[in-house]
Formats: sequence, C-alpha cells, structure tokens
Amino acid sequence: MSGALLCLGLAGTLANAFAPTFPLWPGTAATWLAGVILFFFLGAAQRRIVVILSSLSIAAWAYVWYRGYSGDISRAFSINQALVALLIGVNFLQLVAAPQKRADEPLPMGTKAFIRTYTGVLFFSSVINLSAVMLVGDRLSKQIALNENQQKLLTRAFSSAANWSPFFAAFGAATVFTPGANFSIIICCGLLISAIAFLFTLGELKAGGGQALKNFSGYPMHFGVLWLPIILSLLVLLAQMLFPSVKIILLIALFSVLTSLIVLATRQGTHTATYTVQRHILNRLPEMRGELLLFLVAGLFGTGLATLITGMGIDFPIATFDGFVACGILLFMVTMSLVGVHPVIGIAVIGPWLAPLQPDQTLLAMTFLMAWALSVSLSPVSGLALALQGRYKLSPVVMLRMNLPYAIKVYATCCILLLLIDAIA
Repeated sequence: MSGALLCLGLAGTLANAFAPTFPLWPGTAATWLAGVILFFFLGAAQRRIVVILSSLSIAAWAYVWYRGYSGDISRAFSINQALVALLIGVNFLQLVAAPQKRADEPLPMGTKAFIRTYTGVLFFSSVINLSAVMLVGDRLSKQIALNENQQKLLTRAFSSAANWSPFFAAFGAATVFTPGANFSIIICCGLLISAIAFLFTLGELKAGGGQALKNFSGYPMHFGVLWLPIILSLLVLLAQMLFPSVKIILLIALFSVLTSLIVLATRQGTHTATYTVQRHILNRLPEMRGELLLFLVAGLFGTGLATLITGMGIDFPIATFDGFVACGILLFMVTMSLVGVHPVIGIAVIGPWLAPLQPDQTLLAMTFLMAWALSVSLSPVSGLALALQGRYKLSPVVMLRMNLPYAIKVYATCCILLLLIDAIA
C-alpha cells in the first residue's frame, strides 16, 4: 500500500507542476499517508529521530498558534513534496542503471583499478545513489573484508557526487530554498571539487612509495552504461527550455521514471517489465522509508521553526550573506552532522532564516551541497556510514579517523571556492 501511495504522490506532484490548476494536496496527502504507514517499519534509531523532530515540530507550531503568528501550515506539509518526488523518481533508476558485471570476473589490481573503481562509483552513485555503493561493496567484500583504502574509496566517491549530481537528494533539498540558483555554475564547481577530492585520496594512497595503490583491489567496472546519466541530463535540459516554470528536480523525477520504464520494456518485453515494475513499487519503494520520513518531518520542523523565529523577530545574526558567512555556515552544518543533525535539518532551518537577507542563491546552494557532501563523508551517523557499518561491520571510529584529514582539506578547498565565487559575483 505504501509503495502505491508513493506513486500516487509522485503523479499528483507532477500533475500540479505541469497543470497548476490541479491541486497539490492530493499528492501531498498520499505521500504523508505512506509515511505514516512506513513509520511503523522504521528501525529504533530512525524512529527515535522522527519522533523527536515531530515533537519539536508540534511544539513549534503550537506556540506559533498560541502567540498568533502568521504561518502557513499547509506549506509546512508540502514544502518538501518536490524533494520527495525526486527521491521516488530516482529510485526507479535502480531497475536499469546498475553497472554490468560477471560473477566470475577477477577483481582488477593497481592504479588503473583504483581510478576506474573510484570514477565508476562516483558516476553510478550520482544516478542510483547508495545502491551503487552497496553493489560495489558487496563484490569487493565477497572473499575478504573491505580494507581501509576500499572504505575510503566508497565513502569519498559516493559523498563527492552530492556536490553536483542533480539526482541526489542533496540537490533537491538545496534548490527548495534557492530556486534562482545558476545550476550550470553549481554543477561545474561541484565537479571541480569532486576532482580535487579524488586527487587528495589518490595522493594518500601514493604516499609511502605507493604500495597501497599497487596492491589496491578494485571493481571490474565497465563504462558502457554511462549513457544513462548523459541521456537523462540532455532530456532534462531540453525539457527545462520547453517548461521553464517547472522545477528542475521534478523534471528529473519525471524523466527518471519514463527512461527506466522505456529501457526496461526494451530489455525485458512489456509483460516481464510490467511485473518487474510492479514488484519494485511494492517491495523496493517502501525501502526509502528512512529518507522519506526524515524529509517530510524536516519540512514540518523547519517551517515551524522559521515561522517562530520570524514571529519573535529574531533576525539572522549577520546582516549580509557573503563568502565568509558561507564558510561559517558550512563549518557549522558539518560540525552538527557529527552529533547526528542531518544536513536536511540544517537546510530546512537556515534556508528560510536567511531568506530576508536575499542571499546570492547560487552561493547559498553551493554551501548547502558542500555541507551535505562533507557531512556524508565524515559523520559516523550519516546514512552512508550506518549502511556501511551494518552491512560490512565497519567501525565508526575508524571511519571518522581515516576521513577527518581528508575532510579538513576538502573543507579548505570549498572555502576557497566559495570566496572566489563571492568575489566574482
């Protein structure tokens, strides 16, 4: 039932985007109903986070109404609806985007293996997100546990994609509050950061004579399926020109589903493809329950807190948003992620709080994306870290220790780029 409701939520959101006379509330209601059902299937830790955020949201909105502040509760429920639609749409790409492999193919070794594996994880995770990490990680750990260098590759390649990939939840969350951002600049700068981050990791493995690089065991990656992100990007860009009023993350959601259905029907035939899609909707879509509930409740909490801050007349402590402020916000969000505050919460609170300052939206969007990417690579309680800990028995302390020097260097790089963008603007 929850999978079917999520599809209805996606359909309702897209209908509202292309035909604004169609109300948004049916799609929002379907999504929230799915969230209520899936709440009872969360793990204990995730359920605790949702309960805490929900309680804080109720308290914030109760105080807003008690004091008579003006607040739009309907917007609070629907503010992240486009982001949820993106999550649902991109989820379908798992049906067709996995890199092809043969079970008997030996694992490649050496520098080329590292480069191909890192690049492959970066680009495949930019489309199918965490599924790419699990696919590669399962193969690498089939005969022996993941070593430290393989852990570095998986965490850093995956997190780097958050800097630029429009198929990442980070992109959707950032653009909710920065609809006027220049996406070309964001993607180009994000790719630059990803390239520099790759060089940092390559340099670590080259240190000490490069023995770690020579002995690196990688994934037998084949790049013939990179056509998918290329075609999706071209379709989205073309559609953006034809439908400039539609949010780009909704165009991504739409073409992710359509492309997946067409490719699947071509590969399997209509009958088999129909069964595969049905099974995906009923079994795989509900697996995104953790992300779904976090983003739904984060929207409710963020808007409630923003309304409360506005009503109480609490202004942002700095009058101008510039490169230095962006660096400070970046550091604050990454630091808070270490104690379990997900970047989507920071975005939901900081985004509306900064709105009266009319910040440069490109600079702000880049700040949010950088914070998300750094938090994912560093935080021992991020979704990636928890998945790796649970699946491959990795130590959160070891993961934090091995990624901290890397995160400091990437943070410094991000700050330089933010200051340059601010100076140019």
